[in-house]
Amino acid sequence: YEVIVLSFSRNNSESSSQNTPSNSSNPSNSQVCSNIIQKFEPLKRLGKGGFGSVYKVRHKQLKIEYAVKVGCYKEKSLREVRALSDLFHRNIVRYYTFWMQDTGYEWDLRGNSESKFLYIQMELCSENTLRDWIDEKNKESVQDSKRREESLRIAQEIVCGVEYIHSKNHIHRDLKPANIMFGVEGEVKIGDFGLVTSDDDDEERTVCKGTPSYMAPEQRKYDRKVDMFALGLIFFELLWKLSTGSERAKVRFTAVILTIGCRI
Repeated sequence: YEVIVLSFSRNNSESSSQNTPSNSSNPSNSQVCSNIIQKFEPLKRLGKGGFGSVYKVRHKQLKIEYAVKVGCYKEKSLREVRALSDLFHRNIVRYYTFWMQDTGYEWDLRGNSESKFLYIQMELCSENTLRDWIDEKNKESVQDSKRREESLRIAQEIVCGVEYIHSKNHIHRDLKPANIMFGVEGEVKIGDFGLVTSDDDDEERTVCKGTPSYMAPEQRKYDRKVDMFALGLIFFELLWKLSTGSERAKVRFTAVILTIGCRI
C-alpha cells in the first residue's frame, strides 16, 4: 500500500491488470472479503492505483453510501488515517473509521504477498473531481463571467480547507485538481491525504514527493508553502483555459522561475 497519490479516477481501464475482471467496476459479493460482505454492499469501484482501490459501498443496516479505500498495509500506512482522524471541516473529505485484516479484494492482490490489508471508510463524494470541472469548462469557446464567479467560490473553499489543514500542523503535499472533489451540496472537498506530513521544523521530510506538474521547486527543505505553490497553479487553471498538459507545464515552469527569482 503506497501512501502516495490516491486518485479517485473515473477511468478504471487506465490501471487494469491481468488479474482484473473485465467488469471490475461492479464487483460481485464473491469478489470481496468477508468483512465487507457482512457490513456493506459493494456498488462500484471508483478508482484504482498503486495504493489499491476505492469502492462505493452501501451500509446494509444504515442504508447510507460510503467510500471505502482498500490497500496493502505498510509501515507508514496509518499516516493518512492519523491525519484524517485529526481533521473535521466542511471542505475536507470526512473520515469515519478504519480496520485491518488478512484479506483484500481479489484483483487488488496482483501477486502481492502482504499479510495485512488496510480499509479506510470515508465520506462518499461526487465522482466528478475538480479536474473534470476544469476540463468541462475548457470545452467552452469563451471565458465567460460565470466561470470566474464559480471559480472564485471554489477557490475560496479550497483556501478554507488548506488553511484548516495548516492550522492542524499538517502539510498536504499533493494538492491538485484530481484530489479536490465535491460534496452532495456542491461544496469543495479536499481529499487524498496519502502524502500528508507534519509541519514540524525538526522533522526530516522525504524529498521529491507529489505530482511533478504541481510540485514546488523546494526539494530538500520545505514547509507548508509547498501547498501554497500548488494552490497558485490550481487557481490559474480555474480561471484560464489550459487544454493540454504542455500548457500546464509551461505555467508551472514560469511559476518556478518567478518563485526562484523572488528568492534571489
